[in-house]
Amino acid sequence: MIGIHDAVVEECATGVPLGAYAGADAANYLFLRASGAYAHSHPLGSERRLRAVSATVPLFSWDEREMAQDWDVRFDGLPDERPLHARDGVMPAAHVVHGEGVMQFVVGPVHAGIIEPGRFTFSSGGETIVHLDAQLGYAHRGVERALGGLLPLDAARKVARICGGCSASRSFAYARAIEALADFAPEQPVDLARLILAELERIYNHLADLAASAAGAAYVVGFTRGMTLKERVMRLCHATAGHRLLFDAIAPGGLGRPVLEDRPGFAAELAALERDVNAYLGTLFGNASMISRWERAGILSQSTAKFHGAVGPALRGSGGLHDVRTFAPYGAYRWLPPVVASATSGDSLARCAVKRDELRESFSLIVRALSALGESAIAPQRSLQAQPGIAYGVVEGPRGTECVAVHVDNDGKLERVHVIAASYRNWPLVTLAMKGNIVPDFPLVNKSFNLCYACADR
Repeated sequence: MIGIHDAVVEECATGVPLGAYAGADAANYLFLRASGAYAHSHPLGSERRLRAVSATVPLFSWDEREMAQDWDVRFDGLPDERPLHARDGVMPAAHVVHGEGVMQFVVGPVHAGIIEPGRFTFSSGGETIVHLDAQLGYAHRGVERALGGLLPLDAARKVARICGGCSASRSFAYARAIEALADFAPEQPVDLARLILAELERIYNHLADLAASAAGAAYVVGFTRGMTLKERVMRLCHATAGHRLLFDAIAPGGLGRPVLEDRPGFAAELAALERDVNAYLGTLFGNASMISRWERAGILSQSTAKFHGAVGPALRGSGGLHDVRTFAPYGAYRWLPPVVASATSGDSLARCAVKRDELRESFSLIVRALSALGESAIAPQRSLQAQPGIAYGVVEGPRGTECVAVHVDNDGKLERVHVIAASYRNWPLVTLAMKGNIVPDFPLVNKSFNLCYACADR
């Protein structure tokens, strides 16, 4: 019988790996095909011992470190045996490089801005980065454990608040998982409204990312204009769905609150925003000085991106084409597929260019969905009864693939919930992209990914 290590490695050649997690009784390695998500599961037994897959497939490194720390899975051959997040308030030592002329310096975990804690330990030879070690997990909250025992509908509000910037997409993934267990399919107007909300979230995130990338290149006007536009989108989110961060807008059984009640007003503001965003993008990408800072900074090769599990614009900026909305379409994306943006140079400019193109496509998708919706009434949220079982919700969020695994027990309560965030997948790629760059490149390379700390500290 083929072992879990060999089965997972073999599956990586045909399916898209999503990540891995453990529960009380089994370790589960998740994959995505066009037909949906599925798992290779292995019972842990009394010894709870497994051969580490991350020794062969590095993208599972964080997953297996977390399984070892939080679920007492004892891996043989785990390349990095450090705890993933702080234990008893103490973070393990960083990995550094030693050698003649090599020095180390640390940024964080407390930062000058209002971002969350993370420690970045640089090993550099002069200005050139030889190695970068990123350590998050200082504010790990244990959300997944806290969700155990709750009713699925009661947990939806907590899932929505794992992260502000990814709230709609993660709620979307969670809703899809619960709806699968309840054998429920939303009506078309609900699907269209969900698409509109998901694309609004993508728009305000990409605007923030481009603004931050401009700041990393010292283009202050690009930062302030981008953040002004982001604020306008967030105000539109509030007017459209009752919350700037779209909390509770998407929920199991439909929509968690009334949305799109003033469709003419929404359409008018959206058109004004699209006009101003396009003008901003023209100015931003027309600035030769700033573009020269983005070019060749933080190059991530296509093979490295794939091998280490990059998702979203981080993958598509390195020549990848995977986008859940078209690879395994769901909801309204089944009949309103986006044009997938991609670039090949793998640098900060490529990642920003993908976000530029996705911004334009998001506006187009919302206009098409709004037209298809017309004056159709949007059904109120249905009260669902999830049946015992396991389901996986997978969607394409602003930073890439968002996955939520849900286990429901015989009492209809949550036995296990596991969240695999796009930021969780992409953080290790930031360290790889920095290798060989100079120290002043870190802000612009980091912001070209612009990942979330809270998603890793769930």
